[in-house]
Amino acid sequence: MNLDLEKFKGVYPALVTPYDRKGRVDEDVLRSLVDWHLSAGVRGFFVCGSTGEGLLLTTEERRRVAEVVAEHLGGRGICIVHVGHPSSEESALLARHAHEVGADAVSSIPPIYYRVGLEGVLLHYRTIADATSLPLFVYNIPVTTGVRITAEDMGHIFRIPSVVGMKYTDADYYEMRNILDLADREVLVLSGRDELFLPALTMGAEGSIGTTQNIFPELFVGIYEAFSGGDWKRAMELQLRASRAIRILLGHGGLDAWKAVLRFKGFPVGHPRPPLRAISPDEEEKIVQDLSSLKLL
Repeated sequence: MNLDLEKFKGVYPALVTPYDRKGRVDEDVLRSLVDWHLSAGVRGFFVCGSTGEGLLLTTEERRRVAEVVAEHLGGRGICIVHVGHPSSEESALLARHAHEVGADAVSSIPPIYYRVGLEGVLLHYRTIADATSLPLFVYNIPVTTGVRITAEDMGHIFRIPSVVGMKYTDADYYEMRNILDLADREVLVLSGRDELFLPALTMGAEGSIGTTQNIFPELFVGIYEAFSGGDWKRAMELQLRASRAIRILLGHGGLDAWKAVLRFKGFPVGHPRPPLRAISPDEEEKIVQDLSSLKLL
């Protein structure tokens, strides 16, 4: 695939999926989140990923979220739609739909639940690639999938022409660098570990996709711009602030800690769907207090 990867470099919130009081996807809040993040300078959005609760949405909801974001962006930023699903055929249908509604690229976790080995992983990504001509990003997040995609694996996966890179949500940056070095063509890696964004940049990542970009997009845009401009001191200061915030958020459980900050900022995003846990009002208040003490709110 002859593609200018420059357009994909930068910072992407792994966009949360907001729900209304009845638990339905709230399209108006979704649009307002897109506008707010764009004003902070993000490059675009990673839609229906782990943070967006993609695997907890119905297929129709996933299609609609992708459609709303792509349409509302209207070319103002990049829309990468996560189409990962235990069924490769379902992933292919989601990828085809993403193409139809104007997404810029698709991404997928490797096959989960069934241990299919490299041949099954290759079959999964070939099935998606056959369904659309959009650029395809492999999504490596072994902590949740139980599947670690190595540099050697990626050497095989990159033989699929539309695979242009990877969302790399792991802390082994030696292996990430190997993925870049051993590829037989130009490829792009976007970091998925928010607390390690700056180290990832030093090892060759060209941007980030993450959860914390939902609530503090300016920190991550600042890290990226400072690093790109050679201002190491500024980049380190911003990464430290982001990492301290993440430490607080991780101390209060899962995704709803991040959603709590959005609720505080005036975005009624609701709580995550089961089996993800909703935090208590007391926990929410403590998060706001602790982040305020760091002058982040």
